[in-house]
Amino acid sequence: MDHTSLRYTDERDKTYGLAGMAITLVAIDGEKYLCEINLDADAGEGIVMTHDYGFKGNPRMSARIIWEQTLAELRMTTSMTLGNIACRRYVLGHRDIDQADITPVREAVRLEGLDHCGLDNDEADRLFDSCLSYVRRVFRHSGVQEVAHTFAGHISRRRTLSGAEAIEILSSLGLS
Repeated sequence: MDHTSLRYTDERDKTYGLAGMAITLVAIDGEKYLCEINLDADAGEGIVMTHDYGFKGNPRMSARIIWEQTLAELRMTTSMTLGNIACRRYVLGHRDIDQADITPVREAVRLEGLDHCGLDNDEADRLFDSCLSYVRRVFRHSGVQEVAHTFAGHISRRRTLSGAEAIEILSSLGLS
């Protein structure tokens, strides 16, 4: 599997990817999980989520509740990953997302969906397609593109933002 199209080409590309993830998180009402944005972190570590994001192994929780949370977090992670790509393609590159961009993500969602939620490929594909459709609508919106440009500028200048600072900036830009 070739992941070349997903790699950051430079710091500006990474900045827009991180902006896209944060914007997506706000758009899907997941901002409470954002702990930090760090432009200087290694690729894949620029967005730090709060400690309560991820698998919860509390034995007092029902299996159904754990499954629902895991599925919701798979949806959130999928959306953020696609938001990273969409912001870089639509806002920075002024082009559409292509198959080379999404095929590795779809394959990862299938694997994670099966491993953590027991989803078959059709169920994982429906989750993926739903996330992709939503993210495309968000980042094709000219107002969101303007927010992305401004927010990427904040990330570039500040290098590190706490989750609260990022949410405050996005809110001040009209995204809340």
